[in-house]
Amino acid sequence: MILLRLLLIAFNVLVIGFLIYRVIEVIKSPMERARKVWIVTGGILLLLAPLGIFFRFFAATPQYFLVYPLAIFMFLYLTKQLSIR
Repeated sequence: MILLRLLLIAFNVLVIGFLIYRVIEVIKSPMERARKVWIVTGGILLLLAPLGIFFRFFAATPQYFLVYPLAIFMFLYLTKQLSIR
């Protein structure tokens, strides 16, 4: 159980760091203001999930391990597609 908790913390630290990096890149890039607001809002919402687990607002369930990585992947894919245009 301790190993699972350490892996969860490591995963969340990596995700938080990468999301912050991606959101800062989007803020710096030339893009429509409305599109930028949606992307930054989505990034902030994705940042709240691991922080909610860390501050024990809710527990890490098996659904978290299935849905959250998919949501992160979709966010990163969409931000990359938007920055290409």
